[in-house]
Amino acid sequence: MNLAEKTIFSLLMAFGLAACGSSDTPSNAPATPERNGAAPNILVLVADDAGVEQFASFNIGTAPAPTPNLDALAARGMQFSTVWAQPLCSPTRATLLTGRYAFRTGVGWATLGAGVDAEYPEAPEPFADALPEILEDLSTVRGISKEVRPVDAPPASYGLRRDEIALPQLLRETADYATAAIGKWHLGDSRNGWLEHPGNAGFEHYSVNMRNQPESFFSWWENVNGALEHRTGYTPQRKVDDAIAWLQDRDDRPWFLWMAFNLPHYPQHLPEVNGIETPGDAAADQRATLDAMIARLDQEIGRLLAAIDEDVLENTIVVFVGDNGTTGESVDPPFHPDRAKFTLYEGGVRVPLIFAGPSIPAGASSGVLVNTTDVFATIAELAGASLPADRMLDSVSLAPYFANPARDSIRTYQFAESFHSEYGAITGSYAVGDGEFKLISKRAGLELYDLGADLSESRNLLADGISASEQAAVEKLEEIAETLRRSAE
Repeated sequence: MNLAEKTIFSLLMAFGLAACGSSDTPSNAPATPERNGAAPNILVLVADDAGVEQFASFNIGTAPAPTPNLDALAARGMQFSTVWAQPLCSPTRATLLTGRYAFRTGVGWATLGAGVDAEYPEAPEPFADALPEILEDLSTVRGISKEVRPVDAPPASYGLRRDEIALPQLLRETADYATAAIGKWHLGDSRNGWLEHPGNAGFEHYSVNMRNQPESFFSWWENVNGALEHRTGYTPQRKVDDAIAWLQDRDDRPWFLWMAFNLPHYPQHLPEVNGIETPGDAAADQRATLDAMIARLDQEIGRLLAAIDEDVLENTIVVFVGDNGTTGESVDPPFHPDRAKFTLYEGGVRVPLIFAGPSIPAGASSGVLVNTTDVFATIAELAGASLPADRMLDSVSLAPYFANPARDSIRTYQFAESFHSEYGAITGSYAVGDGEFKLISKRAGLELYDLGADLSESRNLLADGISASEQAAVEKLEEIAETLRRSAE
């Protein structure tokens, strides 16, 4: 069996799941689902800065990158096309790992490793033969940062608190899973253990970048089980090598692998990609450069899946998800460069989500309302793990859609927000939508959009006054947001 054949190896349905009857109201109820056969392995693949428009199977973008392995994964599983993340990396990762919104975890902005700067070494020397890399222009995010804080002083942006119950801890303690994190972390700070934080969150083994990006894709600091190592090579390739090595050393326990790629995050560069030509200058066409990075992401995902034995892959749930929208320099229509990553517009929060494996119907798709928090409860149910009963959860299991892909949306709204930890969620911005209207609340005022007619969010319905129907929509969505936030009191 060649690489392409093995990569698209059928992840056939092995067992059915009953609908769990969840709602988008925060829940404390533990779940202990019945399961037939061996517990499935769980492989979570996280793309870094790639919105839903970048992937052809979702049929949203005008010029998606070539991603044959992810197209095959979608064909062998179920994809969700109306999924909201948070508009930045760290907050979304916290939602995936805890099943809780940012206002509960306190992770409302990109974690800066607050309080540990003096303990982190300078960037290592660039690799002699490294490709040219383009650093991110941070002027956009700095401007948005000022919009969500009440004073001019830059605030601290903290990581995930140690008292949060993260998914690997849940799977280890209630379902006896082996756990590993490979790739990007971006949730550590001085309060939660910094280099030891992935272990504190429940990962038995980890090999991760601690910050938002490697210092260079060709020379970087790697945190291996609490100790920094200087590595060279090509970051995504080395990470997949690490993942393959860990998987080959498994025993009979089911495993959970969090594989968080750095691609296609900055620094932008033109990697080698099998079968496609890349532009000669990474800076000349950043959209084409992003396409090449996404194509290499797809290639590395294919290599990882091909390295898993067929009988193991048959019993593995594969999840592919994005952490936020595409950067403005590289976003594709229908989304606008000024309304991409860092923002609460669709270009900043709408991300791809695919599930494939046992219990997942092949070739299914759904446009129901989904949040990245929902990955938490879904994986817990598929793994036979019990949800924590001592805290409010915002996670809705997607398992009922696997049993009936055509069923109506369980969620009645979507929610995303942006704020700085030090000042709190109430000082920041939020977006809330009901599948028709979307309200964005910022310090500068309210904006209302009809997503069915205006996915690009080019027409603020409140810009020319407010009608009775628009007023009703605003009041309904404001009440949803206010009720939700009051649930944290």
